[in-house]
Amino acid sequence: MISGSHNDLRRIVEKTRKDFESKSVDFELLKKLYSEYQAVPDIDLFIERAIELFPQGNCGLASLYLRHILGVGRIIQGRYEGHNHTFLMVDEEVIDITADQFGGPKLYIGKPTTPWLLNQ
Repeated sequence: MISGSHNDLRRIVEKTRKDFESKSVDFELLKKLYSEYQAVPDIDLFIERAIELFPQGNCGLASLYLRHILGVGRIIQGRYEGHNHTFLMVDEEVIDITADQFGGPKLYIGKPTTPWLLNQ
């Protein structure tokens, strides 16, 4: 896990979630991170819509941003409750701030157990 305690990690993840909810995430940084991850025809419009609709459709973007903030982790394209879903894995723990788009928790840090599934 990142240096510091599990409580420190939770505070960072909670702050990141609040930054998305309050629309105070760095727009240019989001554009850069997502452009490096996947090509999108109109990245400005994509990011604008994502910020407006959070948490819906934000799993990849939020996971990339979390990885940037934490400085560690790998992006997992898996599933949640039967839905395609992207989340961050750090030291074999899921860190997810968008599962609530599928009725899950607003914030989850824990083992990848059902309903989170890793694609094989």
